Amino acid sequence: MATMTRRFGVTPRVLRASRRASTQSIRFSVASRFHSSSAHPRRPHIRDDPSDSVESTEGPKTPLLTVPPAYTLHDNEIHCFLGVNGSGKSKLLQRIQDVAAAMPRSSQSPRVGTLSFEAHRAFVGEHGDRVVAEVLGGVGSPTARDLIVRLGLYPVWESKVRHLSTGEVRKVMLAVALLKVPRSTVLIMDQPFDGLDVAARKQLEWMLGQLTRGFTRLLVDFGGRNEAFAYKTQVLLVANRLEQVFPEILTHVVLKRKDNESLESEKKEDAVEIVQWEDPEKPESMLARLRAFFENEATQHGTELAEEDVKTLVRRLYSSKAEPSSDGASTRQIAIELHEVSIAYGRRLLLEDVVFKRHRHEHWALLGPNGSGKSSLMRVLTQSDGHGQVGGTVRVHGERIAVVSTDQHLEMLSRPEWKDRTALDWLQLNAQDSERVEVVTELLGISSNLLPRRFNELSQGEQKLIQIASALVGRPDVLILDEITHGLDMWNRARVLQVINAVGVEASTQTHLILITHHEDEIVECFQSVFEIQDQSLVERER
Repeated sequence: MATMTRRFGVTPRVLRASRRASTQSIRFSVASRFHSSSAHPRRPHIRDDPSDSVESTEGPKTPLLTVPPAYTLHDNEIHCFLGVNGSGKSKLLQRIQDVAAAMPRSSQSPRVGTLSFEAHRAFVGEHGDRVVAEVLGGVGSPTARDLIVRLGLYPVWESKVRHLSTGEVRKVMLAVALLKVPRSTVLIMDQPFDGLDVAARKQLEWMLGQLTRGFTRLLVDFGGRNEAFAYKTQVLLVANRLEQVFPEILTHVVLKRKDNESLESEKKEDAVEIVQWEDPEKPESMLARLRAFFENEATQHGTELAEEDVKTLVRRLYSSKAEPSSDGASTRQIAIELHEVSIAYGRRLLLEDVVFKRHRHEHWALLGPNGSGKSSLMRVLTQSDGHGQVGGTVRVHGERIAVVSTDQHLEMLSRPEWKDRTALDWLQLNAQDSERVEVVTELLGISSNLLPRRFNELSQGEQKLIQIASALVGRPDVLILDEITHGLDMWNRARVLQVINAVGVEASTQTHLILITHHEDEIVECFQSVFEIQDQSLVERER
């Protein structure tokens, strides 16, 4: 059994008192703003807009843009694109961008910006070694100072972009989009809630309401002209699951049905349906319709596996792997040890003098807000670049350590030497035989049609499934699952969690599982303990 050990000299304590005081003063201003109004003021329905009544006498309104054969976008409309993984949402959105870019430039032509997983990859690649303050142009800009408060960016102001959590990167990207000149009149936000904790999701919902109605003034006076207050744009949201739908701002939903034909084919016209959101004040009937849409799509394009069938396949996957101990003491074997571990990035202290130990069968989940240090702790366990460990000792017992994370996903897409790898190539890297590949693809419901395709040609959700399958097929000693449901639709999310639980139960002493999540409903039965990061420490909490 191999053991990975890393020791670091402890650096001087990080001074935090003055920094905390500054942070609290700005946070108070934000809280005051939130408490002075309702959480989500309703957007007036587009049909009640007085300008619509005037224009209705002049005939049909000219759309801002049209993507043949079936998609149109009109002024003031807010769309939400819905569909299962692989339905072509991202391809349609790319065509929207291409059509807008090809239009003659005028004051009426739309300027389309995008916040997506691909944009996330490009943003980290371009700005990874820059600090947030530099990316946003410094505090000399009144608009930048305004957005620091609105998006809660002060705690990461001096951090490098590559050290941020997924949720923090998304907030910085939104700030950059709002600062861009000329500003986007249409902003595509592809699954913007992925990677955000509860507080950050509520904050983003508030921001979306502000974006679509026009900003209101903060209770903080920064001086200057405060250009951000005049910012207003149309938003195109993309969602894979119902909980990502934000009814308060929507005028329409765009249902994208899955089809095997190319997007350009006229036969695919019925694969796109634009539905007006009749009554944002009473979303229940529309949500029921959307739930039925998802269930119908999953039934047509997925296969159900009974619980016993999942367990049988997991036992097959691990059938030739020897137990970690031949003397019956496998449950006493240690999987993870941390001794006085501290993690910091510059003056930003995340964890301090943490002592922690888990045995092989003691699977555990880790909760905590954005930026608390969850992903940084996982980087320390794997000794990834930029992990931030400044003190203590880490031991991970095992020869094979696998990770499913946003960091890894971005790397799989970014390395030039990997750009031609197919989905099957990624699975075969960790599989000793073809039977393992067959078992794992059946477990996760991965279609054989995906395997010969290049990884970077798959949808984000399909890429995530291949990433998970590649980790499972190697039957690792330790498997770190960092926000593994990012990009997955309702059906695939449930399927993945079902499989992970079966691995934790059926192979409890063969693969040690660590789950990092913002969603407590993802903590399935096999995770015996739940920990949170509080005050730079790991604290166990009740399930």
